[in-house]
Amino acid sequence: MNDRVLAAGGVLWRPAAPDNASTDTVEVAGVYRPETRNWSLPKGKLDDGEHPLSAACREVAEETGLTPIPQAFLVTARYTLPREGGEIEKIVDYWSMRALDERATFTPTAEVTEQRWFGLAEAEKVLTRPRDQVALGAFRDLPRVTATVLLLRHAQAEPETAYPGADVARPLNATGRGDSARLVPLLALYNPHRIVAATPLRCVKTVTPLSAALGLEIQGEEVFDATGHPGNPERAAARLRELATGGGGVVCSQLPVIADSLAILADTDGVAMPSVHTPPGGVWVLSFSHKTLVAAERLSV
Repeated sequence: MNDRVLAAGGVLWRPAAPDNASTDTVEVAGVYRPETRNWSLPKGKLDDGEHPLSAACREVAEETGLTPIPQAFLVTARYTLPREGGEIEKIVDYWSMRALDERATFTPTAEVTEQRWFGLAEAEKVLTRPRDQVALGAFRDLPRVTATVLLLRHAQAEPETAYPGADVARPLNATGRGDSARLVPLLALYNPHRIVAATPLRCVKTVTPLSAALGLEIQGEEVFDATGHPGNPERAAARLRELATGGGGVVCSQLPVIADSLAILADTDGVAMPSVHTPPGGVWVLSFSHKTLVAAERLSV
């Protein structure tokens, strides 16, 4: 028998209605569970082998009838549940999520009979479970996220020593091609509207499966190339800020550019980032409030 239960969910939010008498600028979704007779945040158990973020989006969609667009990771809540012969630990990961179709119709189910929007202050009174309070507190303390930039390092390429051509034309190897395909379902959850890549072939090919899946053209930008980067390391970070003000998107670049850009953004905006290590195919979720970086988390893939 498993010693723990893995689950995931989200603080799903929308801008508060103009006629809302509350001073809250956002509303968050709560769901009513008749079995436990209380309101809580939408969440649910992971399926076997399911990524926590995929599970969080699936469960929030199933329980609210709304399409969630994930933003910043908020917190991991841990608590124990009674079971025959003892206790079992439950671990729940929560993300901040923007409701894409915030006026969609809710359909009651046996597990969730009602869905309601609450101002944040009211939600903190109504959603009384300790784990919900922890997630709401993390959401309250985070400045409102206005854009997400997914910054990824190109997937694994053929070694320089084994490829006879120019470095800019070095292709992905079999592992890299597989990894770039496996990234698609996770990156698509963020509903990106723009894909940008450094000009080396390995960067372009890393996001080609995503481009095909979303029907988006890949925009090549030399500002994200490692060549020439040491002469002006600030320009890539500045371009990431510009992309954030334009709604965010996906950016595939190279290790030196990623490391410097993360360090510059984090140092300038006061975001804690103990490490900027990025393996091939690694993805950073950069959450911006307008031009300001407010959170950075490496997405496990």
